[in-house]
Amino acid sequence: MGVHSNPFDGGSSAPVVRGQERVRLKILQNGTDVIDVSSMSPDHVVAADTLLAERVELVRGANTLLYSTASPAGVINMVDGRIPERMPEGTIHENMEGEAILRYNTNSNEKVATAGVTFGVGENIAVRIEGLSRNADEYKVPHFQADKVLDYLPGSENKSTVGMVGVSYIGDKGFIGASYSRRKDRYGIPGHIHCDSKREHFIKWHDLSKSNYYLPIYPHLMEDEDIYDNPHTHCSHDHEDHVGEHNPTGVPVNHEHHSPWIDMETDRYDIRGELRQPIAGLDKVKLSLTYADYYHDEKDAGNEQTLDNFKPSERQTTVDRGYASSIFTKKGFNSRLEFYHTPTERLSGMIGVQYQDQTSSAGEAYLPSYFESEEEWQKAQSQNINQYRPYLLVPNTNKSFSVFGLEQFKLDNLTFEVVARYEKQKTPIDYEQHLLDHALEYFLSKAHVKAPDHPDLSTYKQSAASYVGPALWDITPEYRLSFTYSHNERIPSPMELYYQGGHLATSSFGHGNKNLTKEKSDNYEIGLTHTGDKLSYKGSAYYSDFDNYIFNENIAKEGNLYMRRYNQTTAKFYGLEGEVTYQPNMNHSITLFGDMVRGKIGALPDVKGRLMHAGRKWGYFDDDIKELTVNEYGNYDDTSDLTCSSKTPEEWGQINESNDCSTTINVYKNGKTIAGEKDYDRLARHATNAPRVPPSRLGLRWQGYFGDNWSANAEFSHVFSQNKVTTSTIAIKPKFRRPEGCERIDSDCVVSENKPLTISRVMW
Repeated sequence: MGVHSNPFDGGSSAPVVRGQERVRLKILQNGTDVIDVSSMSPDHVVAADTLLAERVELVRGANTLLYSTASPAGVINMVDGRIPERMPEGTIHENMEGEAILRYNTNSNEKVATAGVTFGVGENIAVRIEGLSRNADEYKVPHFQADKVLDYLPGSENKSTVGMVGVSYIGDKGFIGASYSRRKDRYGIPGHIHCDSKREHFIKWHDLSKSNYYLPIYPHLMEDEDIYDNPHTHCSHDHEDHVGEHNPTGVPVNHEHHSPWIDMETDRYDIRGELRQPIAGLDKVKLSLTYADYYHDEKDAGNEQTLDNFKPSERQTTVDRGYASSIFTKKGFNSRLEFYHTPTERLSGMIGVQYQDQTSSAGEAYLPSYFESEEEWQKAQSQNINQYRPYLLVPNTNKSFSVFGLEQFKLDNLTFEVVARYEKQKTPIDYEQHLLDHALEYFLSKAHVKAPDHPDLSTYKQSAASYVGPALWDITPEYRLSFTYSHNERIPSPMELYYQGGHLATSSFGHGNKNLTKEKSDNYEIGLTHTGDKLSYKGSAYYSDFDNYIFNENIAKEGNLYMRRYNQTTAKFYGLEGEVTYQPNMNHSITLFGDMVRGKIGALPDVKGRLMHAGRKWGYFDDDIKELTVNEYGNYDDTSDLTCSSKTPEEWGQINESNDCSTTINVYKNGKTIAGEKDYDRLARHATNAPRVPPSRLGLRWQGYFGDNWSANAEFSHVFSQNKVTTSTIAIKPKFRRPEGCERIDSDCVVSENKPLTISRVMW
């Protein structure tokens, strides 16, 4: 109950629990992190497969803090047998056991095969070998409107291969083992953006009045005031197309275009062991060590150059097919050590420590068509993919150390638990000082009126403390009442802090916010369970109250292309879950189940709109600029004998409106050149629905067993329409408003109207 899927496409679906996903929903493999980049975007695959799992656990309540401070909705743990914990029982042959699955799906022509075998070598060594192969075409849909109606979703194909080997030494008091696995995926990106230039104007770069010379190299260092007043993209096609029946993506769609795709591969190494009753008072000790090397790139489709598929290319863009346009990497190490004390009549519990070190980065790669020849492209490739572009995600190392513990106390028919976790985290960035020095040197060589502002390059550090206190009351042997309160704190992820740039799959330009603070939530849940001979039921209600809730909010929107930046506000989530099971006999059962969840994003502070101005006049920036040496057009020239003081500001303006000696100064509505409070348009940002909240669901399930070897099940679910649309006014700055007939930037246009702008608040 309460578990949904985020079906971005067939290759990258991920779980959603009680309206929470990605960074707020920890996904584990055998109790340790699945080290991938799935939390960064819905089109990034989770690098683990449930088909190879012996079981999938949904961890809720107190035990979530054993793995994460940030998952009040739950933790997903996929448990497999890659490291055997016992000797095989010989179901296939003496000292050998195994399993296999064959599956075929008619909708997408999906073919799946998995197989695994565990065999013993001697009396104490067990070896595990398993693998998976999956191949699926684009899946069928009732209706998809492109340039003509299609009965399939373009770009929804996927392919996976997994191989795994593990070995264990198993003794009377425990085991120690190791495993290696390799996974490769290829899957399409449906509904992708058709603006392939990946250009936007979002950040104010340095000029005469600004001194943030470092932003072209490290744009993640931006502040709120560095956001451009008129954020826009540099795509050539018309973004004013509206979403509708014949235009579902907001841009022209051509079904004959190839879809881009993702190639992913990851190598994972695990060591896991358990020692039982090593000393008096200690019941067992568990050790887990994991290292993973993850890589994926997003391949260009190689479509022809058109106005709807614009790139800054030197050659025909078809040469780009199959080459990476962006690259994501992550290398991570995770270690856990747990100590369980010997349980007593009333007490049981454990304490543990965890250390994690994960290095990640993402960057755009120059495609072959950007260069006049193959040789020039090869030369650029041999240097650095980011030689001419900033990183999408600046290389960073996320380091965290955690201490956690659980203690359970039983008193008659009451059970109390106390669980706590403290986490200390830092995310250092290895800045390239020579690039900053070069940028500073360039800035100082140009005209400027103020000293450069140097960036704060200190390491981002935070700590988080979470705790939970559940109470269980076994009213009778059939009835149990439970209540849980938890306080959770979550430290922002590197993606939320530092990401800067275009994202193909979500049709957006994303921007991190290095000033985010830790997210806090107080969570409450009450539940009732009845277990009878034939009739059983259970239900729960929950409520979560967030402070500093981190979400991705629109700054600007052109058609269906978005510019977004992470922001924080309050949020509330609440929901109901329940099921009723009738079991007429031991072999058959019928279950009616359902769930619903709602979410609200709190209001944000009012934003002042653009100033109302009534005219302009020419003036110097500063007295210091008067002695600036310039050429005859008023632009900086250190070889010239001419200075700004040789002409009046008005004379320079008549020669060149964009010269370095003078500028236009707004005269505001009140007749002053200094802004007055009454000259502002104040825009309110009201509370709204939370984004991406799953719809309500009601279903019926039958489960039947026939003898010792056969079983069958059937399920029907009705998913209700989700009409809780999330909207708001504006994010951080208002979009440039201009009178009808004015171009995007036109100094002769005077904004005389004071109309608020409303845009959608759509988060991903």
